[in-house]
Amino acid sequence: MARFKISPLSLIAFTLSGVLLLMVQFGFISPIGWIVIPYSEFIWLFWISAILFIASTANLVVRIPSYTKWSEGYSGTITRTVRIAGKQKDYFIQGAGDAPIKAVLLDDWPFSEQDQNSKWHVVDNLGNDVTNAPLSSLEEIATVIIEEDT
Repeated sequence: MARFKISPLSLIAFTLSGVLLLMVQFGFISPIGWIVIPYSEFIWLFWISAILFIASTANLVVRIPSYTKWSEGYSGTITRTVRIAGKQKDYFIQGAGDAPIKAVLLDDWPFSEQDQNSKWHVVDNLGNDVTNAPLSSLEEIATVIIEEDT
């Protein structure tokens, strides 16, 4: 089935099936509600309203535009947090899980106040050098230590 954009008809169907489901669930349509129906019809209406709501929700979800980022599923890109040693500001870096942390940082250098061509390395919270480790191995905030020229 091809993906379509959300249409007004699918929104109307979703809304009306939701209203019907709520009216049945809250007892407005029931053997003792505002709209009185026999118990056997109530059972049928209960299940029909639930099925219609599920079908209209599925129809609406299928029509979500494919250009929305979250509808594309997992793209293989992960996000991790880094900071410069001695600073409290956190920066987010994104890249492939198997890409080295150094390569991800060089692709999109987040520290505008620092020169990316200076000598630097990345350590985890235990002080281990993780500069060339895969981005996916980083589970906590990494610290970028920029070496001062002496």
